[in-house]
Amino acid sequence: MEGLADAIGGALVCPLGGGRVDTKAAMLLVRIPATWTCTRVNAITERSDRERSDRDDSNWRQHQPDDASPDDDVIDIKALLRTVWRRRGVILGSIVLLCGLAVLWLVQITPRYTSTALMTIDPRQESVVDIEAVVSGLSPDTSVINTELDVLSSRRLVGKLVDTEGLLTDPEFNSALEPENPLTRLLDPETYLSPEWLAALGLRTGEEEALSEAERREQERARVVDAVTEAVRVSNPGLSYTIRIAFETESGKKSAALANALAKLYLTDQLEAKYEATERATNWLNDRIGSLRDRVREAELAVQSFREQNQIVQASQDVTVLEQQLAELNSQLIEAETDLAEAEARYGQVRDMARRGAIAALGDVLKSTLIQRLREQEAEVRRRQADVSSRYGNRHPDVAKVRAELSDIRGKIAEEVNKIVTSVGNEVQVARSRARSLQAKLDDLKAISATIDKARVQLRELEREADSSRTLLETFLSRFKETASQENLQQADARVISRAEVPVHPSFPNKKLILAVVFVLAVMVGLGLTFLLELLDHGYRTLDHLQKETHLKGLGMVPRLSRGELRGKTPIEYVLRSPTSAYAEALRSAHTTLTFGQAAMPKAVVVTSTLPDEGKTTLGLSLARLLARAGNRRVLFVEADLRRGDIGGLVSRGQTQIQYVDDFLAGTVPKWKDCVVTDKGSNLDMILASGKCENAQALLHSEAMATLVRESRDDYDFIIYDSPPLLAVSDAILLSRQVDTTVMVVKWEATPREGVLTAISVLRKADVHVSGVVMTQVDAHRHARYGYRDNISYYKRYGHYYAN
Repeated sequence: MEGLADAIGGALVCPLGGGRVDTKAAMLLVRIPATWTCTRVNAITERSDRERSDRDDSNWRQHQPDDASPDDDVIDIKALLRTVWRRRGVILGSIVLLCGLAVLWLVQITPRYTSTALMTIDPRQESVVDIEAVVSGLSPDTSVINTELDVLSSRRLVGKLVDTEGLLTDPEFNSALEPENPLTRLLDPETYLSPEWLAALGLRTGEEEALSEAERREQERARVVDAVTEAVRVSNPGLSYTIRIAFETESGKKSAALANALAKLYLTDQLEAKYEATERATNWLNDRIGSLRDRVREAELAVQSFREQNQIVQASQDVTVLEQQLAELNSQLIEAETDLAEAEARYGQVRDMARRGAIAALGDVLKSTLIQRLREQEAEVRRRQADVSSRYGNRHPDVAKVRAELSDIRGKIAEEVNKIVTSVGNEVQVARSRARSLQAKLDDLKAISATIDKARVQLRELEREADSSRTLLETFLSRFKETASQENLQQADARVISRAEVPVHPSFPNKKLILAVVFVLAVMVGLGLTFLLELLDHGYRTLDHLQKETHLKGLGMVPRLSRGELRGKTPIEYVLRSPTSAYAEALRSAHTTLTFGQAAMPKAVVVTSTLPDEGKTTLGLSLARLLARAGNRRVLFVEADLRRGDIGGLVSRGQTQIQYVDDFLAGTVPKWKDCVVTDKGSNLDMILASGKCENAQALLHSEAMATLVRESRDDYDFIIYDSPPLLAVSDAILLSRQVDTTVMVVKWEATPREGVLTAISVLRKADVHVSGVVMTQVDAHRHARYGYRDNISYYKRYGHYYAN
């Protein structure tokens, strides 16, 4: 038994890989019936080959980048540039469309001209007199400048401009004067609706009809003022006292005239405001001064009347008569008391000297001229007495006479001394009397002064009130003179430093700027549309992208044939007519990658796709004809799309009668070889389908189909099965499980990515081996222009090097 197993094991050689079946497998084959064993030997061999192919394919997948790899987060600049280059038509179209619309709009729009007048608020105030409190100048701070900007753009000043410049008759600002647009009239409901309907629909309130002519003119003027306000722009550049007045109208002359007129009105308005303020101040001061004069007069009369009533007589500005009298009496009293003290001292001295007999030494006595003469006479008489006494003796009558004369003189001296003493005493009495009299008068004046001092308290109050009224009157008089003198010297706080000139070029539209902005926006819109289309585009354009998302090997890219290349033929006919073309080379490249890119060379291959019309039938048949034409291999093409067989009319011309594969599967034809049709152009053997089968899945799952797959492997070197699309029906799954491998066909730029991934997921869930994917119907021209650097682009450039 073991020898038989070894013999069977040695006989079971893998047709493609050359390996042997395991001995244990051979032992199992010996234990089962011989007939069953013979029918399943090839199946075991195929399964072994498929397992090796699966291992090879898994090894290839391990070397592919994973979806979650960090490289996915890196922005591929080249890919972005290729995307932009691929969608350059969208970008150029956006640029042409938007720029064209912009040019059309610029041609249709009415140009507008802006003219600017420049003013400055002068911080240097010139004033002949100090009138700042009456009409103060503007302080050049931010709030004041902003206030002046509001004044310049105020409706009051703009209304003056409308009236002075006659803008009510200007159609640019008065829309009522513009010619009626026929389109506007057509769209206006008032044209074809009655007033009752308009009122019912709320389009007319009835208030318009109730307006008087004056009210309508006022509303019209208000609309014109609004339009002019929108046309003027007043601004202040930062960190300056400058004010810009810019007018934008349809005429350059009008813009300059309105800007200059508004500046002039503003200056005039400032002067008028100052004149009005000065006039109001002057009138108010005049009225105030009149009342103040009456008030001062009444205050002064009250002071004078009070003085008269209280006998307060002013001797000087600060001293009254009573105060002056008191001062004089006080001085006199002091002088009298001083004289009294002196007189009493002298009198006491005289009395003392009189008691001591030394009165002759009294100063008053010594100063008396009479006593001095009497002293002289006494001295003369004493000299004569001595002379007479010495001459005649003491008893001589002359001596007695002399003595009598001396006694008489001495009596006179004594009498004079007594008089002096009496006079000194009298002087004391007089001084005392005078001091008493002065004291009495002073006491009387003091009593009167106390009464007057009480009255002077009220007098000072009256005087202060009078002085205050007088001072206020003088202030108002001074301010009145200043105001009156400044009335003709007023000047505005601002001045025009640059008049508005007539502009040469329009300020709007700025064609260069608008076109530049529109161009940039068009580019941005184009880029946005480009990336939006990319997001909405669910097809594949590169084999790398397809490999990355499906984790399948990319077998190749087959170009699309143009009408000029086909010249009325089909691609399956073209491949025979041009076997060295880029199309034929692409097919050969895909076949080479399929067969030699795996450890076990596949023999039976199912070609399927996700959706119909992806070119799977054309790809399979073209490849089969190309391989069969080479003549070194026997190739069979089986049309396994039992539901829609559509290639019989293309390759079976001249055939009298054809037996279809569904006839064999249904048992009508006993042998599958009876269904084989040979293509005369390429010597390709084909088994066609009628396309009228109603139970396709049952036939594909039948023993007859298994026999066809099994037996054809012995007679042919390479077998291609054309199956239906995966997402349309599940026939391809049943067929794929019976062959070596499956090839997915994806139409370039058309097959949805979700559909491809879903189809591959269906195959993997069914445990179907997929060798790779082929991208078909690639537009080589567009593909090359997109900047991709793969084989299809080089076919287009250098394919003629090998082509005939």
